[in-house]
Amino acid sequence: MKIMDRFFEVVKKESRVMIGMMSGTSADGVDLVAVKISGCGKQTKVETLKTQEVGYPVSLREKILRSMKKDSKARDVCALDFELGTFLGNRAKDFIKSIGLKVDVIASHGQTVYHHPRPDDSPACTLQIGDGDLIAAKTGVITISDFRVKDIAYGGEGAPLVPHVDYILYSSGKESVAFNNLGGISNVTYIPKGASESDVIAFDTGPANALIDLSVSKFFDVPFDENGEFSSKGQIDEELLERLKKREMPYISRTPPKSTGKEVYNADYVDDVIDSNSNPYDIVRTLVEFTAWTIWESYKRYIIPNGLDRIALTGGGAMNKTMLETLKRYFREVQVEVVKDWKFREAKAFAVLANELLCSNPANNPKVTGANSRAFLGKISLP
Repeated sequence: MKIMDRFFEVVKKESRVMIGMMSGTSADGVDLVAVKISGCGKQTKVETLKTQEVGYPVSLREKILRSMKKDSKARDVCALDFELGTFLGNRAKDFIKSIGLKVDVIASHGQTVYHHPRPDDSPACTLQIGDGDLIAAKTGVITISDFRVKDIAYGGEGAPLVPHVDYILYSSGKESVAFNNLGGISNVTYIPKGASESDVIAFDTGPANALIDLSVSKFFDVPFDENGEFSSKGQIDEELLERLKKREMPYISRTPPKSTGKEVYNADYVDDVIDSNSNPYDIVRTLVEFTAWTIWESYKRYIIPNGLDRIALTGGGAMNKTMLETLKRYFREVQVEVVKDWKFREAKAFAVLANELLCSNPANNPKVTGANSRAFLGKISLP
């Protein structure tokens, strides 16, 4: 069968077996989810078939983290784009074998190494590495990737993109819900009761695990604060907390749409505000408190006045017990819970975004990204 005939056959299918692949700003590995998707838009139905988490080898993760620094070289990032694309392609190939089903499409978010959505003295831009052509070549499967560029091309922030999926899958006439992902960055999708898509509010609230991960790596030589182990042993440093709050207020005060990333919450940020002579446990505990405060402050300004019944937490930060307890303290009058599929929500979301492209549906939400137009998201790589 000719490749374009094969592509149009996939487009015409009533349901598709798809793989979603997501690597977040924590850059600790890739989540894979196999799903069966039928329908389009609000009629979309998703059945999860299998999930898998694959950690990055230490050397590859170190290269990814170096590529996010200001002094990274174009040649190194280019080489890493191909190295990561090959890694993702091989992992997807192994995952497909384990499923035992024919896969129609792979949807890969890639790894964000730079996100600069607001033009200043340089153009707005975003870069997700792990090229889709390499994944398609390794797997022999049609691959859709590079979802964020089109929204930026239309004047948007390129993020958040998951709110479109949250709306078509989870909107309800019974309650107003905020889906808050705690990855490296904290992002929220707020769906009011009985909402139309234009009623959805979504934005990045600021850091989630980014600063906490950096601090435990710096002081304890581990990648993250598992279960809140280190933060639970510390006390809040009020002086440090006030410095952090003051530094963060310009972003919090910006009315959505807005997005941010590890180009802000990075090692330089930690070095600027933290006295390395302080108690390391206190530093980690204070960063957890600060992170929870940024989420609370953002909700207080932009979400709670509209009515809020429940907060559904997803992402790795939802497993940090200190973070969860702190958030519950701030949101004492609102139910805060960890959803069952917290780990693979975003991987599944990008499979749905790819499905929307195959359905000829634009999948950004201009209200939440700031784009001046709806846009078809993703680039198609043929094997």
